[in-house]
Amino acid sequence: MLTSRFADTKSQVIVLDGTNQDGKISIGDTLVVQSSSGQELKRSTLTKDDLYELRFRENMLKNGLAIETGWEFTDQLVSIKEGTLAEPEIRSFTGANGQTGHERVLERNQFWEVVERDESRYLLMRTANDQGQTVQASDALNDIFTHRDSYAFDCASPMSLLNLKSSLDTIGQDDFNQHAGQLLLSSWFDQYDSSNFDGGYLSTVRTAEAGAITINGIHNLAGETALFDPSKGDRLIAGNAYYFDLPGDTSSSAQGWNALYLGQNEDGSHNFWSNSIGPIAVDFTENSYLTSGFLTGYYLGAVVSDPNTARLQAWDSDQSVVS
Repeated sequence: MLTSRFADTKSQVIVLDGTNQDGKISIGDTLVVQSSSGQELKRSTLTKDDLYELRFRENMLKNGLAIETGWEFTDQLVSIKEGTLAEPEIRSFTGANGQTGHERVLERNQFWEVVERDESRYLLMRTANDQGQTVQASDALNDIFTHRDSYAFDCASPMSLLNLKSSLDTIGQDDFNQHAGQLLLSSWFDQYDSSNFDGGYLSTVRTAEAGAITINGIHNLAGETALFDPSKGDRLIAGNAYYFDLPGDTSSSAQGWNALYLGQNEDGSHNFWSNSIGPIAVDFTENSYLTSGFLTGYYLGAVVSDPNTARLQAWDSDQSVVS
């Protein structure tokens, strides 16, 4: 994790314990980046932001590996399996941003409802279950991970779910329940900031002009992602979310794969996790981020989703991450 974040595959990171001498990675520790021969290349001091980021990334990797192949895929964005109501219920709602309207309740279990607002489907956390007991955000979220066979999602919603679950595991359930409120999930939708569609990450996206990328004679369309390019600041960091794009396709369910980066193997291949697939090793063609092997025909797009450490710190009321 430290090498992925602060160095590269040709170097290593050594941690020098700071003033607290606690034997754990903590604020004030010195990170020394060394070449393979042991030559010091640079050093830095671990900050509060660094610690939140590292803890979040560790939980992203833990959760991605723990759920194996994840959830069944659905092109309906979100679904509660065997939860369809005999007749949809229609009711009024007020959103977190003050938006008002009517929604149709289509599916339900003890923790969640699938609602339709303006023809878009959302997974909405219930405030109370059938027995009238209050539903906590941590319990509702954990049910999705524990009972994965009861839910189905598109390719993007699991990235938002991993963000929320890793936030919960980083700051603890008390702070998470205090700040998360009534969870609302659908693809990259983010209810907590004005960007709306970043899945809770800090995301950057570059797009390409039509025909800029060609794979097997197929050209990308205008607006598809640009090719991942380290010379333009793109980096593969374990715990980040990325996107594999299929050129020439902007409408089918196979148009792209959202993926969590797990790290690089000794043979040079890269490990990713993607929903309904699980962990996969991806080979990139020489000097390019066009893929070979399992994802042949796709390319790694210039979409990078980093941890939102400012939100983590704001939600960590008891400062458990740094105390």
